[in-house]
Amino acid sequence: MDTSFWDFVTRFILPPVLGGAGGFLTIFANWGIDKRKHRLQRRRELITGWRLELIPMVASSQDSPEIWAGPKQAKVLSSPFYASLRPHLSREAIKKLEDPAMGLALNRGETPGGLWAYRFPLKIFVDEIARIEREWKLV
Repeated sequence: MDTSFWDFVTRFILPPVLGGAGGFLTIFANWGIDKRKHRLQRRRELITGWRLELIPMVASSQDSPEIWAGPKQAKVLSSPFYASLRPHLSREAIKKLEDPAMGLALNRGETPGGLWAYRFPLKIFVDEIARIEREWKLV
């Protein structure tokens, strides 16, 4: 082959091919970055929604020492916020929250140290949301 062929390839063929490949890689990298940003934003929105909507709903159901099972449990478990949280909950938490027999647990009030460890199911929701937030590395 003649040097004019290689001169033609290096002058007219190679630059557009390399430019196109570089452009494709740039678009792909930007898409990956945007995808991560949107996932992170959606996860933050979920955590915020659970804390601002679901936690007060559960906490208000514990203002009086009544049984969790029944309309209070049904109201919380039928909310769209619980529906978005449920796939991320541990199996143990789902079992405790949705089990009608567990609904017999009453609000036992504050523990001696001022902690609210016995506030079923509020503690489960708070602990699970905190666990999910740590797993998603939003903290």
